[in-house]
Amino acid sequence: MRTMSWPPRARDGSTLAHAYVDLLGWQLLADGAPVTPEQAGELLERAPDRVVQIRCEGFDTVTVPRALGSDALLTLDRGPVRVPSLMAGDDAVTFLVQAGTGGFLAQISNALVQNDGLHLLALPPTRGVRWDTPPWDVYADGPTPLEFPDARALLTSLETALRTRRGGS
Repeated sequence: MRTMSWPPRARDGSTLAHAYVDLLGWQLLADGAPVTPEQAGELLERAPDRVVQIRCEGFDTVTVPRALGSDALLTLDRGPVRVPSLMAGDDAVTFLVQAGTGGFLAQISNALVQNDGLHLLALPPTRGVRWDTPPWDVYADGPTPLEFPDARALLTSLETALRTRRGGS
């Protein structure tokens, strides 16, 4: 791992790029073309509005409206399972879960499940995108990736958030 500090700071493009590639094994894309961590870092320094993405391969994504996702995160933060999650602007929260399990949450109202490997996901430090829960263990002594949980670990939190939003109990 070539990161200068651990865990990476939210706006340190070079350190984040190395964490994505070296720790998580993700292939970074800029303008749809593969880039190295060094290239990504340089691009972000020259053009901070640049979008850094990955293909959602090896995991599924579950995207819900921001209010629902934020409410679900409150419940998840009190539990034992950490689910990597991204906040995208004021619109959405995207959870990263084990490959092949996201379809289980397709029944949840307003959930968009992507599990085809073709979906592109924007990553921090892309403007407007930030990790709520990064895909690495911020409490570990050194770089340690999180295991992505089965999507069913989200079910209770999302259902509770839906009931709360609807005024149910």
